[in-house]
Amino acid sequence: MKTTTKKKWKSITVKRIGIAGLKKELAVFEKKYGMSTQTFLQKIERGELSESNDFIDWLSFADIYQHITAGADK
Repeated sequence: MKTTTKKKWKSITVKRIGIAGLKKELAVFEKKYGMSTQTFLQKIERGELSESNDFIDWLSFADIYQHITAGADK
């Protein structure tokens, strides 16, 4: 995906659901799979999880959340 398209998608998603909505989405996945988003990201990094639509969505929400909160720290 082109960087410009990815940034536009992130911007649209954030405007639609906001930071609180992102946290809520992450919490749903955490409860469903019994692990924190941080643990999930570590397992993805190590290749311990198979690809699924849920995991792709979870990874997308986590990426957007990290991007936004990293920008807020600056």
